Amino acid sequence: MDIKFRDYIDADYNDFHEMVSSLYSNDLEGQPMNGTKVTSTINEAKKNPQKVRIIIFLNNNEIVGYSILVYYWSNEFGGNMLFIDELYVKEDSRSKGIAAYFFTSLEKMDNIVALQLEANTSNRRVLDYYMKLGFEAAGNTHLIKMKDSNTSS
Repeated sequence: MDIKFRDYIDADYNDFHEMVSSLYSNDLEGQPMNGTKVTSTINEAKKNPQKVRIIIFLNNNEIVGYSILVYYWSNEFGGNMLFIDELYVKEDSRSKGIAAYFFTSLEKMDNIVALQLEANTSNRRVLDYYMKLGFEAAGNTHLIKMKDSNTSS
């Protein structure tokens, strides 16, 4: 196994879009996904790589997964947080240590104080996996208020 991680390039579009679609087809609790959102994420990562990065996972130079990383400052934690917005490994590449290796590489980054992610509470397998890697449930509840697209600011 030859695992590598690299930033997204335009030639990855079809594989990336397919993996995003696969992730969201299994996530019945999340927001609906579409090509416009995927393109917007790619454009934001290109425009602001200090804020958003799309990482492509390779095994023997074959694309096997991706992650979307979002950086932000936390006063509470006193430094830069790295939010793992999405993480996906293709089904036939799971249980081979790819995600664990990715998390290990993230933990070595010296410009962040903590990693953060979210998972649906109904996906016990994923929650157990993240906890096995050292993640803990935060005491806070994650709340979201969608901006009304019909309201002008």
